Amino acid sequence: MHPYLSILRPNVCLLTVLGLVVGALVAGTASLTIIFAAALIAAFLISGAGDVINDYFDRNADKINKPHRPIPSGKISPSAAKKYFSVLTVAGLALASFVSNAFLAIALVNWLVASAYPWKAKKIPVVKNLFVAYLAASSFLAAGFIATAGAIVLPITLLALIGISFVVTFGREIIKDVEDMAGDTKAGVKTLPSIIGEKPARVVAYVFIIIGCGLLYLPFDLGIFGAAYLVGAIPAVVLCLTSMVKPAAISQKMLKAAMYLAIIGFILGVVI
Repeated sequence: MHPYLSILRPNVCLLTVLGLVVGALVAGTASLTIIFAAALIAAFLISGAGDVINDYFDRNADKINKPHRPIPSGKISPSAAKKYFSVLTVAGLALASFVSNAFLAIALVNWLVASAYPWKAKKIPVVKNLFVAYLAASSFLAAGFIATAGAIVLPITLLALIGISFVVTFGREIIKDVEDMAGDTKAGVKTLPSIIGEKPARVVAYVFIIIGCGLLYLPFDLGIFGAAYLVGAIPAVVLCLTSMVKPAAISQKMLKAAMYLAIIGFILGVVI
C-alpha cells in the first residue's frame, strides 16, 4: 500500500464513513445526493487527518514499537506528514462547509478533538478514554447535522445509538487499559487502572457497559423499532454482559463485536 494511503489508516476512515451512513439511515438524513457524498468524503478526510497527526506525534515511539509505519520507516518525512495533515484538513473542512454550516461546525469540533488527542489528551488518564469514546460516537452524531438549511436532526433513536457507542467505547477503552496495565505501569504511563487498581477500574467499565445495555433496550421499549431490531440488540447485550466475566484481552474484543451487532440491530430496525 502506498505510504500516503497507509498513513491514513483507510480501515479506520471507512469505519467512520460507515458510522455516518448508519447514523444518517437512523436519522433519516441519508440521500443519493452530491451533498451526502460530500459529507462522506469529508468524514473520510478528517478522520485521515487525525490518523496522520497521531502518527506524527507518535513517530519517536513508533521507531521502537511500529518501525514499519510510514514516518519511522522514512517513507514519509515528519515535515511532509505535517503538510499532508494540513491538506487533508483544508479539503475535509471545505467539503464539510458545502454540506451545511451545522455539519461544518461538528466537523471542526471532531477535527479539534482528533488533533488534541495525540498532542495532549493521550497522556491524561480518563480524558484520553473520553476523547476516544467521543470520536467513536461522533460519526453517528454528525449524521444529525447533514440536513440543509441549518436543521439539526437528532431523533431519540440516533441519540440512543450515540449514547450506546459512547458509553460502550468508554468502557472498552478502560478494559483495554486493564489489558495493558503491566506494560503501562512499567513504562510509567498513567491510566485509570494504574491509579485506582484493576478491580475498581473494571467496576467503572462495567457500569458504563450496563448503561449501554439499558440504552440498547430503549428503542424497542418505546415502540420505535419492532422485533427485527432485537436480532442485533439481544446478541449485543449478551456479549456485553458476558464480557464482564472474561479476561481483559477477550472482553474488549467482545465489546467491539457487540457494537457491530448493535449497529446491525439499528439498521434492521430502520429498514424492516
